[in-house]
Amino acid sequence: MSPPPVASPSVPLRQRLSGALALFGQLPRTFRLFWEVAPWGAAVLGALTLVSALLPAAIAWVGKLIIDAVVLAAREGSEAARTQVLHLVGLELVLSVAVAAVTRLNGYVRELLRAQLGNDINGRILEKALQLELRHFEDADTYDKMQNARREASSRPLSLVLQVFAIAQNVITLASFAVLLIRLSPWSVLILVLASIPAFVAEARMAGDSFRLYSWRAPEGRKLNYLEWILTRDSHVKEVKL
Repeated sequence: MSPPPVASPSVPLRQRLSGALALFGQLPRTFRLFWEVAPWGAAVLGALTLVSALLPAAIAWVGKLIIDAVVLAAREGSEAARTQVLHLVGLELVLSVAVAAVTRLNGYVRELLRAQLGNDINGRILEKALQLELRHFEDADTYDKMQNARREASSRPLSLVLQVFAIAQNVITLASFAVLLIRLSPWSVLILVLASIPAFVAEARMAGDSFRLYSWRAPEGRKLNYLEWILTRDSHVKEVKL
């Protein structure tokens, strides 16, 4: 019978806060690396983030204008009022198409940046590996760090940048809706802000646990990769069969 899996050690609150502060400390270097590798991507991603943040509030505002125009057209019955409704519906359609286009373009730019940034960081890892001495390759900690770096090189730096852009987008969207709702009721703005806090806390905690899980399982992952290499390569099959 195989032994039960060992659970990852729990992380106290102080260590979580320390890790969060260390993460924020890495943001300037990450953004500097992002700008050095793909300045065009940073500019395009920033513009798309701003547009994506403002479109939901614009759609909601035009929807409000459509309702007001429909009520006015039903009351007056004039041709000008009905034309105004059609114009607003057309504007709403244009904004909806813009949301779909921006979403598609955002995904396309992210894939390009993921490939470009991953290739650059992988190249830097290989250059660093060439500078290491033989004793470093015989050290398990060095191998674990290299395993984590190679695994996360193609996704983690860009994911960190995208998360920051996503936070900025959500803040701008929340602020734009707050500007619209404060005319209706200040309490609705407060409810909107409070409703977004649980999702933010849960997402941040799950992301931190996921990263710690991958880091904690790095030795097992390196062992798995080694066994897969030994058992599936023709250069080792003779020794394995013997």
